[in-house]
Amino acid sequence: MSVTLRPYRGGGWEVDITFRLPDGSQHRERKRASHFSKSAAQRWAQDRERYLLQHGPPAPKREVPTLETFAPRFVDGHARANRHKPSGIAATESILKWHLIPTLGARRLDAITNEQVQRMKLALAHRAPKTVNNVLTVLSTPLKKAVEWGDIDKLPCSIKLLPNPRKTMGFHDFEEYGRLLIAAEERSLDAYLMVLLGGDAGLRLGEIVALEWGDVDLHSHRRTVQRSD
Repeated sequence: MSVTLRPYRGGGWEVDITFRLPDGSQHRERKRASHFSKSAAQRWAQDRERYLLQHGPPAPKREVPTLETFAPRFVDGHARANRHKPSGIAATESILKWHLIPTLGARRLDAITNEQVQRMKLALAHRAPKTVNNVLTVLSTPLKKAVEWGDIDKLPCSIKLLPNPRKTMGFHDFEEYGRLLIAAEERSLDAYLMVLLGGDAGLRLGEIVALEWGDVDLHSHRRTVQRSD
């Protein structure tokens, strides 16, 4: 182990500490002691030398990924690994592609600020609150995963969802529903079937989409609702 002092061209001293690690590799550390006399710089170097002998060199600085580079890891390691629905994975990838990557993709995860989140909300002012909240949720979840996976130490910003008041759904009366059935039947058999499933059978949209042939028993005129997409 060696400690060398050299005059620094801008004033002060350059401290050069070199020592060999237990694995045989060599570690070198150079610091500028600009406000020390030569004797004070020498004492500081000796103290630093003892510290390095006891504690070892500092760990290499961790490189924080950008949102764009982290996004594929997040989709695979979170959404696909936890077996999210294909429609949910597709929605997450779509929000990343069209909303988050263009605006925040080049930012490191630990450098996304509250102001940038608010600016993104402003850019989406023409969208419905539910749509904006979906975008904010997709942004929040990767940041939480980055903390969980050790890419960043803490959440860099606070993400607050927009208030989204519940809407009162309208209902067709019998006369309106009859006209809807006639129009759907004239349009196509698929449209007629969907209206019947929603109106007569009382299925929700997700339940209609998730129906499969195995759920329909034509012999007993029975259908089973067991999924929603």
